[in-house]
Amino acid sequence: MNKQNQIKRTLSLSSNIEYIKQLLEGKGVAHRSDLAKQVCTHFEFHDARGKMQTSGCLKALRALESSGHFELPRVQHKTGTKSPRRLTDSVPHPVDVPDEVRHIAALELVLVQEADQMRTWNELMLTEHYLKAAILVGRQMRYLIRSEHGWLGGIGYAAPALQLSARDQWIGWNQEEHQAQLHMIVGMSRFLIRPSVNCKNLASKVLGMSMATIAKDFNRQYGYSPLLIESFVDTEHYSGTCYKASNWLAIGKTKGRGRQDRHNDSTLSQKTIYMYPLDTSFRKQLGLSANAGLGALTISEGLDAEQWAEHEFGGAPLGDKRLSKRLVNVADAKAQNPGSAFSGTVEGDWPATKAYYRMIDQPEGSAVNLENILQPHRERTARRMMGQKTVLCLQDGSELNYTNLDKCSGLGELKANQTGAKTKGLTLHSSFAIAPNGLPLGVLKAQCIAPHPRLPDDKRKPSKIPIEEKRPLSG
Repeated sequence: MNKQNQIKRTLSLSSNIEYIKQLLEGKGVAHRSDLAKQVCTHFEFHDARGKMQTSGCLKALRALESSGHFELPRVQHKTGTKSPRRLTDSVPHPVDVPDEVRHIAALELVLVQEADQMRTWNELMLTEHYLKAAILVGRQMRYLIRSEHGWLGGIGYAAPALQLSARDQWIGWNQEEHQAQLHMIVGMSRFLIRPSVNCKNLASKVLGMSMATIAKDFNRQYGYSPLLIESFVDTEHYSGTCYKASNWLAIGKTKGRGRQDRHNDSTLSQKTIYMYPLDTSFRKQLGLSANAGLGALTISEGLDAEQWAEHEFGGAPLGDKRLSKRLVNVADAKAQNPGSAFSGTVEGDWPATKAYYRMIDQPEGSAVNLENILQPHRERTARRMMGQKTVLCLQDGSELNYTNLDKCSGLGELKANQTGAKTKGLTLHSSFAIAPNGLPLGVLKAQCIAPHPRLPDDKRKPSKIPIEEKRPLSG
């Protein structure tokens, strides 16, 4: 299949631009679609089924026109609006639908192929779906949900969202990869369980059935198998429980923009984005690295000696990219000798030591703090957790004794030792994630506080002290 960026790359060659100009200057081009068909024929732009890729060609031609290479024929506007084919009567309501999905007789998905099935699907969406619309765009597939009790609903697949920042960040592709591989995502544009149907677990059951057949049906119709399905849940109307029960992944929210929002008005409601990988190795299939995006990681992925520090601390939001890069260098150096002070780790390298102290010597309120330093590591820890069926989260506290640092401010008072001597320092409370076999996944959270002693006249038992008072202010 010729991908969109390959079409544009081919047409961008100077010799091919001259060919298009010659077509436009001649009398053989009636309109834009006619031009696209001639260009597709000449350059053999066909999909896996041998069908001309006129839509992708038109998009590339418009992009070249915007760059000033030539001027396309004016757009021919058609009068009137196209209405979906409908039934003359409403779809009969199903009869005697049981309360639980396991009792439904002959539940199945019917691929819409015949005219009567299309009219039934359209009628259901126009009258019973909350969006009251049945028009789909791009490569399309429709299903009806049938049972012995009657039609229970329908599903519609179409082209995915053109731009979706949360999705694209989760996948981990760049703009060029996005343009080349967007067709590997299919959007679930419509999902309807009829309002008159009240059957426990029906929606999640149907979603599971659909995910089991969509790739094969899509391949038969369009000549290739998609890797991902995306869908959106308007939380003003639905909770998305059926998606969660069917192992879909909630990966973020939309920005309230639709496909036609060319002026960034964001007038639509924000929706939760759900993704379903049809192939668990979809990143590899897309030509991405195993560490790309925000998907699940195995315990050992990305922990090789040369790159682990960049993976675990790279991009920490410290307010300056140079500080973030320095953090990676510090972590890499400390890993070589974790038991020594930093000056010992770098074996007396004064410039490296000075750079280290410049990084940590920041004013109050600086972005260089414990939370921001740990942020990329926490994200990687969460991804390693996603790759495990069971995760154990351990919590514990440690005392950091800085009694001998006379010039250090902001310290709290630690508990007295066996001799009764009081010490100064901080208490560190950490949450640590591990796999059931004991292998570490990472630090989930770390909080460092300066403990303050209770007032002498406070005689309350520890069990009587409100929890808010047991959490001293951060130092």
